[in-house]
Amino acid sequence: MDRPHSEVFGRNCLLARRLVERGVRFIQLYHGAGSKWDGHDRIEPEHTELCGAIDQPIVGLITDLKRRGMLEDTLVIWGGEFG
Repeated sequence: MDRPHSEVFGRNCLLARRLVERGVRFIQLYHGAGSKWDGHDRIEPEHTELCGAIDQPIVGLITDLKRRGMLEDTLVIWGGEFG
């Protein structure tokens, strides 16, 4: 969350971890409102930017869940534009 580019999604990942701690059974994180991942032009630069905003927060969330022993009981599903 100390990088402006990934701060918003990083905060969402932190919120997701807190919800898992409180027993919320289903949490969906989404990044790229407005179909930003639906690339047809400039795919490489646009997806590079989007990936740069989510890669470290996701690693942080999964690492944090594992460190706290919650990953054993948490199913993490990663989906893309085509599921």
